[in-house]
Amino acid sequence: MNILIAPDSFKGSLSAAEFCNIAERVLQNYSDFIIACYMPLADGGEGTIEAVQTFLETRKISVKVHNAIGIRTTASYIFIDEHQIDNPYGKATAIIEMAQACGLPDIPLLKRNPMKTSTFGLGELIKHALDTGAQHLIIGLGGSATNDGGTGMLSALGVQFFNKDGQAIIPAGAMLEQIDKINTGHLDPRLKDCTITIASDVTNPLLGEQGATRVFAPQKGADSQMIETLEKGMASYAHKTVQTLGLSDKLYNTPGTGAAGGLGFALLAYLNAEIQSGFELLAELSGLDKLLANADTRPDMIITGEGHFDQQSLGGKLTGCLIKRAEQYHIPVKIICGDYSRGIEQNLNSTIQLISLKDKDIPLEQAISDSAQLLEQKLSELIRLIHAG
Repeated sequence: MNILIAPDSFKGSLSAAEFCNIAERVLQNYSDFIIACYMPLADGGEGTIEAVQTFLETRKISVKVHNAIGIRTTASYIFIDEHQIDNPYGKATAIIEMAQACGLPDIPLLKRNPMKTSTFGLGELIKHALDTGAQHLIIGLGGSATNDGGTGMLSALGVQFFNKDGQAIIPAGAMLEQIDKINTGHLDPRLKDCTITIASDVTNPLLGEQGATRVFAPQKGADSQMIETLEKGMASYAHKTVQTLGLSDKLYNTPGTGAAGGLGFALLAYLNAEIQSGFELLAELSGLDKLLANADTRPDMIITGEGHFDQQSLGGKLTGCLIKRAEQYHIPVKIICGDYSRGIEQNLNSTIQLISLKDKDIPLEQAISDSAQLLEQKLSELIRLIHAG
């Protein structure tokens, strides 16, 4: 039996590479029965850099930046040199996870507040990549702690924001409504010659019931009152942006502008970025489609996983995209997850099996801390069943 191991990361506990390492340890006892291919994946969020490093030769670069609450921290990005033989882009390319600088997991629970968090650190990472010689940027937008519409990032890159009194401000979520004038004259000029790709599988628009604030801000610490303030401020900032840049207000409704607390909007509006599915990006780099399309290499089964499987997973995240790929070739899929939303099974066909690490008698905190051990146990049970027929 030929099995493809292609997981996403389990946020806050296991990386996709660690999942693959555990699977390899389990499967080595069945070498007479199983040929396994290990392909750690990502969808633009946490683990994107690590996944790319398994498929391409890159340089990892670390730099001091400010995190979402303004504390100096070390963030890393990876760099592909222009003349590197396996460079698929043909130009010097930096691949950046915004969560390295502004990620939610790095912010203590009691300090999570999207009224105050900022994407300034991402702007610092982008500037460093430009200093290193990047001509192309790929920016993964998953896992943010922010809801500032990308204004912090833009401030770090030279955009100036002023309130009605003419005072310069570096906006956070709570200050978006104060923006009265925007000056882009000092935007880093190197960005004009730099192409930017957004890697994200979030399709939410900037505003409204399915927008950045109402859908994602509660996960970042916002209460109902904060949500109303943030939504009002985001709408005001968006209006000032299209007015200043001479853009259509239809940009608000562009899928993906709501990613990472409106960061997608800023990258599209101010930096002329293009959006690409994070999953499609990794599928291309990893050779996933070639593997599936070739009858000689096509797996008999796919084992994947993620931290929590729910409706959002089916709406464009990695596991949902992988399920669609598998359905094209009638390949059964086993999804091992930290946990899943009850009732979600009804949305899956009979070739998809959900396996949770969290049994009823295990507290969530324990399931997270023991995730490696639990994963090995569940994988062992699964492979034994498969081996038995």
